[in-house]
Amino acid sequence: MKFYIDTHAHLNDEKLYNKLNEVIENAILNNVKRIFCVGYDINSSKKTIEISNNYDIVYSIIGIHPNSISEDVYEIENLISEKVIAIGEIGIDFYWNKFDKDIQLEGFKKQIEIAQKYELPIVLHLRDKKNSFEVFNIALEILKNYDLKSVVFHSFSGNEEIIKKILDRNYFVSFSGMLLYKNKYIQDALKITNMKNVFFETDSPYLLPPQLNEELNEPKNVILIYKKASEILNKPLDEIIEMAFENINNCFNLKEIEMKLLYDWIYDNESLTENLSDDEAEKFYEELENFIEQLYNQGLTIKEIKEKIRNEKKKI
Repeated sequence: MKFYIDTHAHLNDEKLYNKLNEVIENAILNNVKRIFCVGYDINSSKKTIEISNNYDIVYSIIGIHPNSISEDVYEIENLISEKVIAIGEIGIDFYWNKFDKDIQLEGFKKQIEIAQKYELPIVLHLRDKKNSFEVFNIALEILKNYDLKSVVFHSFSGNEEIIKKILDRNYFVSFSGMLLYKNKYIQDALKITNMKNVFFETDSPYLLPPQLNEELNEPKNVILIYKKASEILNKPLDEIIEMAFENINNCFNLKEIEMKLLYDWIYDNESLTENLSDDEAEKFYEELENFIEQLYNQGLTIKEIKEKIRNEKKKI
């Protein structure tokens, strides 16, 4: 398995949305085979779902950002569907401080409750005033009161003390392009994890890697973050890729979700077994299981696997 996953991108931002086909193609050409598109208010969450329905490599994370928390958070509940894999990005923001603390915390808790109800992970946005990590401790205290499937600390910007608390709870940490900046404390935090519960994101179109002479960050650039992690941890890149994929599966149940989508398509697609006897059809389905597992482990997308299955059917 040698493909990359961008676990946090804003394809719904108009800067990327206006050239979406190109952005997706660039990702695939750079072996980025899955992208998690993240909402930050109701409209962007709706757009996230639209994008995930149109592109098989895209999955939706929907939620209301603390800087948009005046919206009715319960509208999010009406958007939950097959390719929605988490609630986010939700949390606390004392940097911009557009809404007072109590309003932010109330919206945060309501969305945690939605995630708990639907057994979905949550993806956290936590940003504090300069040189403060208060938001992390507030969030960790709140989370004690909930039984959640998984918790992701998006674009981690805490210190070593915070990362230890997160790992002690068996929560997950997503490192963004900040790993590529001169942020030694973030790099040291990654070292402490040693890839336990870690994966990577671009947060595109934001956080453009400093070595790139481009206008916008794109999911294709997540490979640079994987490579930096490999360098910091002194682990082979292939090992980083494998470990990140395992962590993503543990957090989001990605493989289980994709297998359901794939098998629903197989059993709803009568053309796959037309002109086959019952015995031939049964044998075809049995052989498909191992075939699909092999293809999936090679990093093929659902679209690519479907095409391989159609070709396999033609051989019968």
